[in-house]
Amino acid sequence: MKRIASVLVLMAAVCIPALLSCEDENEPVGTILSGFMTGYTDADGYISVLNDDFGNQYMVSGGSEQLRPDSIYRIVASVELDENKTAKIQQMVPTLSYVAPETDVVPDTMRVTDPVKIEGAYIGGGYLNVNVVVKVKNEDSRHSFIYAHTTSAGADRFVFYHNAYGDEPVYSKHIYISIPLYGYGLAKNSKVFLSCKGYEEDYDMEFTYK
Repeated sequence: MKRIASVLVLMAAVCIPALLSCEDENEPVGTILSGFMTGYTDADGYISVLNDDFGNQYMVSGGSEQLRPDSIYRIVASVELDENKTAKIQQMVPTLSYVAPETDVVPDTMRVTDPVKIEGAYIGGGYLNVNVVVKVKNEDSRHSFIYAHTTSAGADRFVFYHNAYGDEPVYSKHIYISIPLYGYGLAKNSKVFLSCKGYEEDYDMEFTYK
């Protein structure tokens, strides 16, 4: 159970950045791309290569935070591309991304279904990517948020669990989720489902793996 608990990450909601860069009005501005991406760090821990979710790869010229060397990260980033398609990272925030444990091994105490709001979701880059909003009282509020996997009628389903610990729903904060889909033997056009409790109505979303 300790191993499972170490995988189920307890985290505060990540505040969404502006994802904008300030430029002089007379200075040429390169192409700006924003979204879920996969970053590869070099031996010093800086992201040197970025893959977007549409099959494009970019060399990175700078702007990365120092992370773990020689590692892969799922991030939400805003990057500026120069004329050579080299990327400079303007903003980046981490995603919650881990191989989903099976629902039946998640302790009952962690299966709390406080509501969330889903602002967007899609399958891309081999991941189920979801922009989740939770309501918090202030910046110091800490909520737990995990996801798990189950199989229903032969289809893969992911379930979100959110514990607000009685926090007052005043402000919105974002959590970016990037669930790896490798290991499930998905074929083209396989169905993937996502369910969770919503503030106004519950979610039961269907996606097609391509």
